[in-house]
Amino acid sequence: MPIQKFRSLEEAERALWASPMHTDLLARIEALWSFSMQLVPRDIPRGVRKFRTLEEANAEREQWVQRRVERLRRERGLA
Repeated sequence: MPIQKFRSLEEAERALWASPMHTDLLARIEALWSFSMQLVPRDIPRGVRKFRTLEEANAEREQWVQRRVERLRRERGLA
């Protein structure tokens, strides 16, 4: 990636934006997603689940969120 110099914060912010017609927009999005997956791999349960109530669905979601938080803390030495 080339080094860029900016005279103001506004100029730097404008450089971050790409128009929808930009030729390498998809490559930039793919690189961002790839980088984010390296930082925090996704471990959301796969598949479709049925629940009797919204409370049951929320409870299961809270369980896997808590497991993810605990795993990240262990991996980063924060536990």
